[in-house]
Amino acid sequence: MDPPAQKFGHEVDFRRKTTLGVALVGLLFLTPFAINNFFQGRHFLGAGSLAIVAILAVNAWGISRGRYYPSLTSLVLVPAILFFLVLSVRTQGIVGALWCYPAVLAFYFMLPERKAWIANVFLLGLALPQVWGVVELSLAARVAVTLLAVSVFSAIFIRVITDQQEKLQAQAVMDPLTGLLNRTLLRESLEQAVMQSIRSGVPMTLVNLDIDHFKAINDSLGHDAGDTVLQGMGEVFLKRVRRVDKLFRQGGEEFLALLYGTDWENGQRVAEDLRYAIASYAFLPDCPVTVSVGVATLLPGEDWRKWMKRSDDNLYRAKSGGRNQVVA
Repeated sequence: MDPPAQKFGHEVDFRRKTTLGVALVGLLFLTPFAINNFFQGRHFLGAGSLAIVAILAVNAWGISRGRYYPSLTSLVLVPAILFFLVLSVRTQGIVGALWCYPAVLAFYFMLPERKAWIANVFLLGLALPQVWGVVELSLAARVAVTLLAVSVFSAIFIRVITDQQEKLQAQAVMDPLTGLLNRTLLRESLEQAVMQSIRSGVPMTLVNLDIDHFKAINDSLGHDAGDTVLQGMGEVFLKRVRRVDKLFRQGGEEFLALLYGTDWENGQRVAEDLRYAIASYAFLPDCPVTVSVGVATLLPGEDWRKWMKRSDDNLYRAKSGGRNQVVA
């Protein structure tokens, strides 16, 4: 199963914080230059830099109030910065080209990687020809090489940070023994499923499983054998359940599958398929493993707690009714 979709929420939070930082730094350092351009008679350049200051201020104000608009950065701020850079190089020559360096870094901090690459390609494609036209050849070559180097180094730096983020996020939400999600995202996932069902009418089903007599396996064969069973459960789940669904190890020997777009009939079929697959799986030599399963399809007007309780109740009925069975 792929890492959970919530990783994109963490990425958005990272971009929100870095965008706020860039906005505050930009306001601090760019505002005096914007005002100075007017005093120096560079009115177009002053207007362009003040426009960027205004967009940065809106960004900072919105983020500080809990609102983050990525489109404001990618569709408004980036084009404004590119226009400002071209105008600055034309007007000020090598002095204007110096603004390209913080712009490269800002793009990588404010934009997702792919968009940052695209923005920097445009930056290099627009700014470097202007540099070649206003400064001598040897100096223009140095600007081009150093600007390209800063862009590449920034890309490498952000890629390393992103990789580390993804690894840490995976460790935070994944159960290391089974490769399934842990309880960290369970409530949030159930709430989102309920809201999605309310909006679109898509059926949602929970399949709650508990390994039968798991304590006896640990007591008689040891915890290593128990870990082997748990690892095998993860393998069965990942092979038998769709990638779009979410699989959780709730703790101990209890597991939960959240099946998207699945009604009661298909949910029961998936549960029976899992029960049979587990009963047929060779977890340990001469030690059959079975599960009891409770199935609950989300009902109209039901919240996640009641929905979860119904799946728990059905699981309890399956265990009290003799185990190795599905109750829906």
